[in-house]
Amino acid sequence: MMSDEIKPIAMPKWGMEMSEGEINAWHVKIGDQVNIENDLVDVETAKIINTVTASASGIVRAILAEPGETHDVGALLGVIASADTSEEDIKAFISNYVGNSEIVVLEEEPAMSDSAEKPSNAKAENTSNLETAVDDRDDSHIAASPVARRLASEYGINLNNVTGTGRHGRVSKGDVEAAVTAAGGRLLGTNDASPSRAPSGDDSHVKATPVARRLAEQLGINLLECRVSGERGRVCKADVEAAAALKNKLPAQQTTIAPTASRSESQPITGMRKTIASRLQASKQTAPHYRVHIDVEIDNLLATRKQINDVNSETKISVNDFIIKACASALIRVPALNVQFDGEQITHFSDADISVAVAIKDGLITPIISSANQKGLESISHEMRDLSTRAKLNRLKPEEFQGGNFCISNLGMYGIKQFDAIINPPQGAILAVGAGEQRAVVKNGELAVATVMSLTLSSDHRIIDGAVAAQFMSVLKGFLEQPATMLV
Repeated sequence: MMSDEIKPIAMPKWGMEMSEGEINAWHVKIGDQVNIENDLVDVETAKIINTVTASASGIVRAILAEPGETHDVGALLGVIASADTSEEDIKAFISNYVGNSEIVVLEEEPAMSDSAEKPSNAKAENTSNLETAVDDRDDSHIAASPVARRLASEYGINLNNVTGTGRHGRVSKGDVEAAVTAAGGRLLGTNDASPSRAPSGDDSHVKATPVARRLAEQLGINLLECRVSGERGRVCKADVEAAAALKNKLPAQQTTIAPTASRSESQPITGMRKTIASRLQASKQTAPHYRVHIDVEIDNLLATRKQINDVNSETKISVNDFIIKACASALIRVPALNVQFDGEQITHFSDADISVAVAIKDGLITPIISSANQKGLESISHEMRDLSTRAKLNRLKPEEFQGGNFCISNLGMYGIKQFDAIINPPQGAILAVGAGEQRAVVKNGELAVATVMSLTLSSDHRIIDGAVAAQFMSVLKGFLEQPATMLV
């Protein structure tokens, strides 16, 4: 078998900044026939989930990465080959590709002979008391790891009845096993006479931290019976201690917990949160932030918005749409602020690409309205709704959120009056938008009431001087207070 007839499923590189990705979910299993462009596996990067598709037709012969694991760009995730390719050729390809003999190829389970215990018999034997966990409802929409779904099928468990404790609420292998035991069933391969007997298989291939492996040897725990909750899919010290506690092998002082002790849970930081943390920390450390503040009366803007929305019932222009358009217009009027800075050179732009901070489940993302200065309010509104929806579904393309010349962060909908925002590099500035509220103002020497919104601009003093920031805010105030001037 020629190696060029074996096709790798490799971790792709989506965007210049991507260095690794986390396996989210496989759409295929070993033995499945796939064609070119078929979906193979969802990979979560810093801020989105993308799907790796097949580059060749064939059969999925190996899967080397499980959901929850993080792998570098270029890492081998699986193998596609023809049915007549030998396992020796597959293993040789993997060994030559990654240069790591410790990688275990996840092969299909061998067909059982008539004398062997068939999964169907095991299901009948072990699910006699699981009526409450079995029903005919479709559970294909339930998020579950491939191992958990396969195990649920063996036990006859409907995943609608299983509570997922994995990442993003995904059902894991442990969740299925817990559902079986909670319903009074017995796990496959266990013995009622000795339910606590540890697996006797070789656990040398199990991924574990050095501390966990050493503790397991001391306590006589087989790593095969430990849950896996450590970083990069490894058994950690806590996993070994949990297995030992179930077997009453931990010293009393280690297992005794004060009744009044509060419960806590540690979770690994997500890839998105790591990216947000590192980028914002670098921004605060390297960019000398300074801020200018201005109040804007938006009664005319609100009246104009109402007129537009009343005329066209299908259009729902928001205040934020006006702010995007106004910022884009102001950047064209004050081009010294329409820049990016990489630490060595300043890049100026002829159009204004506006990034808008959108809150999502694991953090925030900044989809971009490109060339917003050339677009009308209705176009900006439709595009912003589409980007926000796909951002919350983790379906943005890298070019739709990477880049941008200027950023807007609006917390006004939460009732926040005023705040400071951190610059999103390589951009040079970010606008923090507060809530519009009625305030007492002085007009022509008399006290009046107006709807006022507070704006705060954070700028990088290395490239933007105070006078430039002040000029930009003055122009922006003019556009927002007289919105008709930016619509011509």
